[in-house]
Amino acid sequence: MAHKIIIDTDPGIDDAMAIAYAIAHPDIELLALTTIFGNVRTHEATRNALALLDHWGSNADVAEGEAAPIVMPANEPSYLVHGLNGFGGVEIPPSPRLKHELDAVDYIIDAASRFPGEITLCAVGPVTNLAKLLERDPEIVTRLKAVVVMGGAVHAKGNVTPMAEANFWNDPHAADQVLGAAWPLVLAPLDCTMPVVFTADFMQALSKENPSLGTPLAAMAEFYTRFYRSHLGLGGCVPHDVMALSWLTVPGAFRLQKGALAVLTDGPAIGQSLFQPGGTKSRATVFDGRPDHLVMVNTDPEMFMADYMMVLTRHAN
Repeated sequence: MAHKIIIDTDPGIDDAMAIAYAIAHPDIELLALTTIFGNVRTHEATRNALALLDHWGSNADVAEGEAAPIVMPANEPSYLVHGLNGFGGVEIPPSPRLKHELDAVDYIIDAASRFPGEITLCAVGPVTNLAKLLERDPEIVTRLKAVVVMGGAVHAKGNVTPMAEANFWNDPHAADQVLGAAWPLVLAPLDCTMPVVFTADFMQALSKENPSLGTPLAAMAEFYTRFYRSHLGLGGCVPHDVMALSWLTVPGAFRLQKGALAVLTDGPAIGQSLFQPGGTKSRATVFDGRPDHLVMVNTDPEMFMADYMMVLTRHAN
C-alpha cells in the first residue's frame, strides 16, 4: 500500500529534491504540498510549489500556510542559500493553477478526516503550520499515521547558529510545541542529513538518467553547492529534506535513538534542540511529561544515495 503523504514545505532547493522523490517513488501517493515561510516567504513558497508540481506532472493540491512564526517576528528568508526565487535562479514556468480554497491547517484536518490513520505528514520547513494544527484540532495527534520532521540538531552543531538548525531557529516556539505533542513523530535532524553530500558528478548522472526531474535539480544544485563550498568547504550540497521521505521508504539507511525532545525559545541559544535519551532521567525539568520520539542520528550515505538515484531513474523509464 502506498504511503499517503502531505509535505509541509518552503521550496527551496532541497525541498525540490524531496518533492521530486515523492513524485517519482512508486510507493508514495503525494496528496498535497502545504506551504510555509523559511527558505522563501510563504506566498513565494506557494508559487514555487504549484510551479514544481505542474512542471513535473503532478496534480497534488497546494494549500497555503502561515506567513509568520507563532510568537516572534519572522526572520529574513534564506535567499543566500537558495537564491532569490528559491531555486538558485533556475526558472520553473509559473503554474496557471490556484492554491486550494482551504488553508494549510484546515486542509490537513480535512485530509485526516477523509483518510483517518493513513496520512504521514512530512514537515521540511519551519513547523508553524503543525503548531497551529495542534491548536486548532488537538485530536489530530490520533488521526495521523505519522509525523516526520526535518529539523533540529541533536548531537550535531547547528547550521544557522552554532546551536540551532534553520527550521527550528525560524520558529522555535512552534518547534517546541510540536516536539512536545503526543503524536507518532520521527525527527530527522542535521545529525542524519549532514553525512550525505550530492556531488556535481552525482547530480549530472541524475540529469542524464532522468532529464525531466534531474536537469532542473542539477542546475539548482550548482547554486546550492556554491554556498556549501564557500561556507563549509564541501564538494557538493546536502539534500536535507529528502530524509523525511526516505525514512518511510528506506528506513534501513538510518540509525535511530529514542528520547524526549525540546527546543530553547529564548536567549543566545534560541532554536537549540534538547534531547534526553529514553530510559534515562535527569534534573532537567524541560523534559517533564514529554513523550519519547524517534530521532534519526546517522545515515548510511551510500544506501541513501543509491536509493535516490534508483527511484528517480526508474521514474524516467
